[in-house]
Amino acid sequence: MNKKPAKSFSDEPLELLKTARAQVTGEQMADLEQTKSDPDTHQDLQKEEEYKKQKTESEGRTLQALESELKDIRREKLFKDLMERIQNGEDVPLEEFSELSYEQKDVLKAQIEAVRTRNSQPVTDQLIEPISKKGRQMFGQKQSAQKQTTRVEKPVPPSG
Repeated sequence: MNKKPAKSFSDEPLELLKTARAQVTGEQMADLEQTKSDPDTHQDLQKEEEYKKQKTESEGRTLQALESELKDIRREKLFKDLMERIQNGEDVPLEEFSELSYEQKDVLKAQIEAVRTRNSQPVTDQLIEPISKKGRQMFGQKQSAQKQTTRVEKPVPPSG
């Protein structure tokens, strides 16, 4: 008969040690006596649990908002990158990018069409110089001085 308690003690020696401290000091008993004798602490515990639950929900909503903001930033970065690639004349299949919104896809399709029409027009290598009109000459002091220096006297026919 002495072997059975010794055997059970040898199978679970750590379990006894885990609870020994609490049993010796009486911590568990003191906590239970406080909660039984003090109904306010029970309400405080409920309030604390409720506060923790609300805080967890609030943090969850904040986390979701931040994740959606990151998704929007990634989408906008991809949109700008695709726009740049299209403007450089690269052929980009828009069907592969499902994360883009319908509006962004429409803008990119319009940009592809604009680039195609621009590239299909004949390209002239020569630049056409604009023809400019002659400027109006102002009759200022400088010009009147020039006229006076180049003045030639004309012979007057004899009156008669």
